[in-house]
Amino acid sequence: MTRIDFYDLTQSQHTTDGLVCKLCHKAYQSKQNVLLLTANQYQTDKLDRMLWISEEESFLPHDQQEQQGLLTPILINHQADPHGERQLLINLSNEIPHFFAQFERVIEVVAADNKDHARSHYSYYKDRGYELKHHKL
Repeated sequence: MTRIDFYDLTQSQHTTDGLVCKLCHKAYQSKQNVLLLTANQYQTDKLDRMLWISEEESFLPHDQQEQQGLLTPILINHQADPHGERQLLINLSNEIPHFFAQFERVIEVVAADNKDHARSHYSYYKDRGYELKHHKL
């Protein structure tokens, strides 16, 4: 069953974008393929740029869409269902995607500006019996 992790930034100096870059870096080092599901094209473009510059000494291979026959380790998108085998979904959208259960793990980031959505997501997963973990940063 999919494990759901909530990362709570409401009392933290961390930014959502900074945390997402760190999580993507850690997942890539662990050889996990990631779908970074964003809320819109603006956020997709912003995180695309940030992943280019997040680590001075390393490159995080990513793209906004899958290339024919290739599995991009980190896919950033706001509208497509995932193709290929991915282990981690980082959900930054306001909705719970219908395909979340095909991932081993889902990360939901709780920031001051999305607490209501996070509460709704938490209740949804809990009501369906998913294992929930809470990380206060």
